[in-house]
Amino acid sequence: MKKIAFIVNPISGISHKEVILLYLKSVFTAENGYDALFYKTECVGDAYVKALNFSDKGYDIVVAIGGDGTVNEVARALVNRRTKLGIIPVGSGNGLARHLKIPISYQKAAEVIMKENVQKIDAGKINDQIFFCTAGLGFEAVIGDRFNSAPTRGLITYMEFCAKEYVKYNREVYDIEIAGNIYHYKAFLITLANSSQWGNNAFIAPDANISDGMIDVAVWKRAPLVSMPLLTMGLFLKTIRYSEYIDRFRCKELKITRSGNGLIQFDGESKMMGSQINVSVLSHAVNAIVPTASCYDLPQ
Repeated sequence: MKKIAFIVNPISGISHKEVILLYLKSVFTAENGYDALFYKTECVGDAYVKALNFSDKGYDIVVAIGGDGTVNEVARALVNRRTKLGIIPVGSGNGLARHLKIPISYQKAAEVIMKENVQKIDAGKINDQIFFCTAGLGFEAVIGDRFNSAPTRGLITYMEFCAKEYVKYNREVYDIEIAGNIYHYKAFLITLANSSQWGNNAFIAPDANISDGMIDVAVWKRAPLVSMPLLTMGLFLKTIRYSEYIDRFRCKELKITRSGNGLIQFDGESKMMGSQINVSVLSHAVNAIVPTASCYDLPQ
């Protein structure tokens, strides 16, 4: 009997969680070889604690049902452990799930979990904070903080915040050290990408490989108002890589220095951190369940 635990965030993304849970309970049954447990989180950090507990108890699979924040908590608990990570994406952006080509349909995502095709994925680390999709400084961290406290979620709400905050945001000064070289920037934002997108198929690092032991760095130097429609389109068409306004690096580690404390977003969640930012990679940190090659055409 395979032991599987489902950790659901009841307030993330879509509201019909009970329908999803009823379906999963009808599929992951003892008749199908599963000893399944379902748990609803009660507060921030609860998913991490419970996933760690389930792994300690020998569960074969722990499934995150939620958005990138919930997935982050569950995945952090499974770093360098045998327990496999499953994802049922029901968040606002679902950046990690989309990068891994996990279907947004919960029925098809469940099929992927049952096949148990595993890919060892990297984790990014900023100081003591682990992320799996993207982390970022500057404008994206400010928007992430505003978005987290918004009464409604989704791409439209996110774009509304971007439009409102853009006109009053002042670029910050950063020193970025990579392989002994120091780059000085007055940047609009800096994205540290373990995977390719922020979410909603907005690709800030289209070439990022989540299993290559590297972090893709995108430095958005400036953002003239007239360029914004084209840059926004480039995110969704994967042509942002060609923009003259963005410098790109790929490295195993880097250091960022800024003038003082500020926000950083980790997989959509914001946190205040200091002026010294040390970035590294935990290679092949988590056993993630992903579609097989034949399933890569499933709708996203």
